[in-house]
Amino acid sequence: MKKIIPTSVTGVIDGVDKTVARVEKEMDAVIQPLQKTVFTRFPTLFTLLVTFGVAITYFGFERIVADFAFINERPILMLSIGIGVLTLTGTLYKKLG
Repeated sequence: MKKIIPTSVTGVIDGVDKTVARVEKEMDAVIQPLQKTVFTRFPTLFTLLVTFGVAITYFGFERIVADFAFINERPILMLSIGIGVLTLTGTLYKKLG
C-alpha cells in the first residue's frame, strides 16, 4: 500500500508538469506576436512623438531662460552655467555608477 501511493502521486505530478509545460508553450506561441515593442509596431508615430517631446522640452527651456533678463543678456554666463551643470552631473554620474 505504501508503494502504491508514492507511485501514483509521482505519476499525477508528472502528468501535471507535462500539461503545464504544454500550456506554457501554446500560450507563448499565441502571445509572442502580441508582445512586439511599441517602436516596432508603430515606428513613425513613436518617432514623431519622441521628436515632439524633445523639441517642446528644448523650447520650454529656452522660454524659461528668456524670462530671466540677467541670464538672457549674458550668453557667456549662460554657457558657463550650462557647462557647469554638465560637469556637475557627469561627476555625480561617475561617483554613483
